[in-house]
Amino acid sequence: MSAAISDDDGTNPATSEFSLDDHVFDAIIFDCDGTIADTLPVHFLTFQEALGEVGYTLERDWYFARTGLSSDKLFNAYEQSFGLTLDRPTLLARCKLLYQNHLDKLREHGFAATIAREQFGHVPMAVASAGMKSAVTSTLQTLDLLELFDTVVTIEDVKHGKPAPDLYLLAAERLNVAPARCLVFEDTEEGLEAAHNAGMRAVDVRPHLTPSA
Repeated sequence: MSAAISDDDGTNPATSEFSLDDHVFDAIIFDCDGTIADTLPVHFLTFQEALGEVGYTLERDWYFARTGLSSDKLFNAYEQSFGLTLDRPTLLARCKLLYQNHLDKLREHGFAATIAREQFGHVPMAVASAGMKSAVTSTLQTLDLLELFDTVVTIEDVKHGKPAPDLYLLAAERLNVAPARCLVFEDTEEGLEAAHNAGMRAVDVRPHLTPSA
């Protein structure tokens, strides 16, 4: 497969062609939110509604400036920004329920999703996401992508989220593939750093994402 892309080496996407044939790998690991699935509008509505139910507001610009954070890190940032303390367990439980209400708004990101479909059955593949397991699984099921992956690793499976390497290392372990032989597709600086910290080569998919409405 060939497509214009900017890899994590800083190559100009306008003049470079990306091809999987240029990479040596035995497995592929995808981030979920923002990489293979356009979940940003859904997560924004989910957090906005959950916070609204307890009397707080969530501005679009504030949230979109912090995409890629796990729920826990997002709540940390919210508390620090506005000088308050949130009821984490209650909010997280509510977010799990509210997310399911907006699954109809999900869209896939074609670049990474196409690669996953084309490589299905050829190499082991996994998803490694900082999201909650229920949300990630529902997302992949809704987009008819779940069956493509040998394993799905989420924040609930590890002690440390991105940029720590835990998610990617666990995915490689489950795939029974050495980290250095894994190729990662990511859309955030934290995610790319996590892949690098795991000793994996990472592709930045952001030049190929269509902005959410």
